[in-house]
Amino acid sequence: MSIIVALCTPTIKPGAVKSNTQSIKDCITKAKKADVIVFPRLALTGATCGSMYSFPILCLAAKKALDEIAAFTSKTVIVGLPFENGGKVFDTTALIRDGKAELFCMPRGWTNADDNYIEYGSDTVPCFETEGLKIGIAPDAEKTDADVTVIPTAYPCYLGEKQNKINELIALPAAISVSAGKGESVSGKIMSGDKIVCVNGKLEEYGGYDEEIVYAKIGKVKSGGMGRENRPLSFVPLNGDECDEIYDIMGRGITNRMNEIGTNSVILGLSGGLDSTNVLLAAVLTFEKYKLDKKNIICVTMRGDGSTQRTQDNASALIEAFKVTGINVPIDSAVALHLRSIRHDAKDVVYENAQARERTQILLDLSNKYNALMLGTGDLSEICLGWSTFGGDQLSQYNPNCSLTKTAIRTLLSRYTESRHNNKAAAKIIEDILATPISPELIAGQQTESILGPYEVHDYYISQILAQKQTPSIVVKNAAEKFGISVDNAKKYMSTFLSRLFKYQFKRNFGPDGVRLFEYDLYGLTIRSDFSPELWLNDLENSR
Repeated sequence: MSIIVALCTPTIKPGAVKSNTQSIKDCITKAKKADVIVFPRLALTGATCGSMYSFPILCLAAKKALDEIAAFTSKTVIVGLPFENGGKVFDTTALIRDGKAELFCMPRGWTNADDNYIEYGSDTVPCFETEGLKIGIAPDAEKTDADVTVIPTAYPCYLGEKQNKINELIALPAAISVSAGKGESVSGKIMSGDKIVCVNGKLEEYGGYDEEIVYAKIGKVKSGGMGRENRPLSFVPLNGDECDEIYDIMGRGITNRMNEIGTNSVILGLSGGLDSTNVLLAAVLTFEKYKLDKKNIICVTMRGDGSTQRTQDNASALIEAFKVTGINVPIDSAVALHLRSIRHDAKDVVYENAQARERTQILLDLSNKYNALMLGTGDLSEICLGWSTFGGDQLSQYNPNCSLTKTAIRTLLSRYTESRHNNKAAAKIIEDILATPISPELIAGQQTESILGPYEVHDYYISQILAQKQTPSIVVKNAAEKFGISVDNAKKYMSTFLSRLFKYQFKRNFGPDGVRLFEYDLYGLTIRSDFSPELWLNDLENSR
């Protein structure tokens, strides 16, 4: 015997229970040939509701919606919702059969919802039989005695996570995983929307973020055979496929946020440097993928006193090569007027920050004028080091770059120039951008790495100190060997890294939403603005 399973990820908006319910009912109608229809965890409310789960009105609406769906269909349906019991809200999976719903409080498993506000249970795996097959509903790919393991879940699309999940599923006789996806919040982690079917040790069907329904026919099964192979912990894409995956995830964030605010346009400041080039490339690839008009990508060049002809020419050439819209707004006179109005004539930090804030003001005002989403360009390296102007380039309406180190961005752009499918004119320009010294160009001759130290070293510190939680004394020794530098220089760069990491935490506390690409990064790392780095600096000082 065999069964047909429909794996469904309709567009689910956090908190919009009425429209979510209708989307689920629409999928059930479309999947009329399926024996079992599976939706993600917390699908009735969305898996990214945060503290709103604690409000009774949300759980009450979800329970009413569940009753409505149960009355609507005679199909076997698996769907998730938050359920309040004894003053606590539990992540619950409902099994609907013959018009009746049975609730199960599920263990956490793969689900990566807003679990600061929701409880998880420890029930045994619920099972039912259909067409001679025993089907178990599980939280993850732990082995069960079921013929078919169904995993309704909600996990983010971190780089490499899809393959990790497949590697776990193929160890089961037959496994089905359906994750929350399109419509969920993109403030940080972006739900994957993966629909995965593995049978007899092989991947049989896969549906991604943009596919609403995937069907799988499952018959006789036997044991699977492969184990999990994790992606190496790294903030740098390992190959061309991972570069493509990064741009795809960035695109999901951009388009979701565009839809949320009701616009078909984005706007960014294009400096002719690495970071803004990467955001432009992500926007271009996204607009091409979804067949959007690239004229609605608005790039603003804002030449100041410290701008070089090289970067300005490269910015203008990129606008032409990608056929996007360019606007030129020089800032010299506006900054000069502002500095005169506050009676300041020194070319110091006030002079530098005034330029960054003027550029941000221009972008925000133009985003209002053109009803465009203002994309930020600051990268993870700069964010960690506080290398931005508070109230200036530290601000944006959405930042696709915020999970990428400078080294990762160099890798992404380099891969693009090497691709057979690139824009040849743009690739040539990007090659020159890669060869340009990194600088905010706020004063003449300014070069960032001569001030902070090499970005590749700081990016290594980010992965070792923040992701792997190593002590500074160990990391500097490894860095000296890895990069062929003296231990003294490694310690100097580490001192800069630690001092700036803690000193400028206040900038991160007011940072914009962005795209989370890796499981280990600054998201979820809470540092108080007045937290002391004393222990880390003392460990560094005592290293030999």
